[in-house]
Amino acid sequence: MIPTVCKIMQKVVLKTGVHSKIKSDRLSNQDTKSDVKYQNITYYMHDKDRTVKGKSIDFPSAINEMLLLDWTYFPNYIGFTNHNTKENIQFCCVGLNRWYAETLIKHNGKWEGYVWCCYSEFQSIEDTLKLFFEEVPWSETLAWKLKRIGRYAND
Repeated sequence: MIPTVCKIMQKVVLKTGVHSKIKSDRLSNQDTKSDVKYQNITYYMHDKDRTVKGKSIDFPSAINEMLLLDWTYFPNYIGFTNHNTKENIQFCCVGLNRWYAETLIKHNGKWEGYVWCCYSEFQSIEDTLKLFFEEVPWSETLAWKLKRIGRYAND
């Protein structure tokens, strides 16, 4: 599922250098973040040059993949599914250091059209994703808003 707001609200403002600086700063700090243990997590993504579906991933690789998303390409997105906890979270890079996040809300294992969603800067997104990979409570780390989407929006 492509994040809905990405389809509607993503605007491209082309600026050079800043996104590359964020990438290089994050990549140079990867060794301190590699202590997150491996979990049963797969990811999917779509970007200008690549589409991935259901591939296993660890936390440092997840951050690298996120930083490689081309925010000037629409639609870009990346999502993660934890098969142990049955949770998911997905992101869309909508600008320099600006991310849209959403997670499906399920009832008895079935999605009924509701999501928690928000916008945030990368550091908060990264902190949330680290907790997601550690399988500890992560949902309180962002300022989520409840939204009904898709075919359910008019129910």
